[in-house]
Amino acid sequence: MKIAILGATGYIGKGLTRLLSGRGDEVIVLSRSVDHAREVFGDEVRALGLAGRNKTELAHELSGVDAIVNLAGENIGSSLWTKAKRQRILESRLEAGRLVSGIISSMVRRPGLVVQASAVGYYGSRGEESLEESSCPGEGFLADVAGQWEDSTKDVESLGARRVIIRTGVVFSSDGGALPKLAMPYNLHIGTVLGSGDQWVPWIHYHDTIGAIAFLIHNPTSSGVYNLVSPTPARMDDICSEIGRALGRKTIVHVPGLFLRIGMGKMAEETILPSQKVAPARLLEEGYSFSHAKLDEAITHIFPAGGQTHA
Repeated sequence: MKIAILGATGYIGKGLTRLLSGRGDEVIVLSRSVDHAREVFGDEVRALGLAGRNKTELAHELSGVDAIVNLAGENIGSSLWTKAKRQRILESRLEAGRLVSGIISSMVRRPGLVVQASAVGYYGSRGEESLEESSCPGEGFLADVAGQWEDSTKDVESLGARRVIIRTGVVFSSDGGALPKLAMPYNLHIGTVLGSGDQWVPWIHYHDTIGAIAFLIHNPTSSGVYNLVSPTPARMDDICSEIGRALGRKTIVHVPGLFLRIGMGKMAEETILPSQKVAPARLLEEGYSFSHAKLDEAITHIFPAGGQTHA
């Protein structure tokens, strides 16, 4: 397949781009900085610059692509949620979605598939409620952002494109995302659980994140919303215990949610403390086989004995 990816130099995009390219797909990286894209991927893929090009020019350049994957958006965890940060989180996602829709509307030969990124933040904090793709949206900043993010490319459906929406959970890897932050106190011999520990965390191993997206791209019947989470959700206590086991450290202290709210404000409320018991119902129905479905095996893979970490 010929696949264009927006957001390819991001945390998930890099792995997905390399996976697809390694499997023989022709990948076009859409980037604001061609030089940066070439630094990341070398000659593995073709890099196409966005700066200075209008949607008509981009539509011509992308003629013949089979799919466009939109992963672009400001990192929600890179800094505290000031008013300006919240605006960037939302606007960066809407801008990318509008760009994808505009490009496709200008194409003569349009792609048959658009993969639109989203997040389990769509569901808000729901306590012990079991959540699947058909569950209603929740409340809060991230729920609102996710809903608008998903809608940003809905127009492509009227243009004939099949659309896949991926609501990604908390991605576990050694070199990015939440896991290194959770592991840091254990490396300092002060193993810590954030919040009560009872909150459900909708985690997924990095390999399954990119593997599931590739699966959906190549499955011609996939359409609609998919939760990208492990089939075995875990509570924060369980995750921290497994990190401690893998690193040979003990959990010493719980950090009360009140302290996190004081230090991080709404960001803690919506990224660390929410309880989301999310299931990947549709991925399982369509036959995706998880590489790292169980928490203990996933943590051991990332933090194996001897300290050599894996992505």
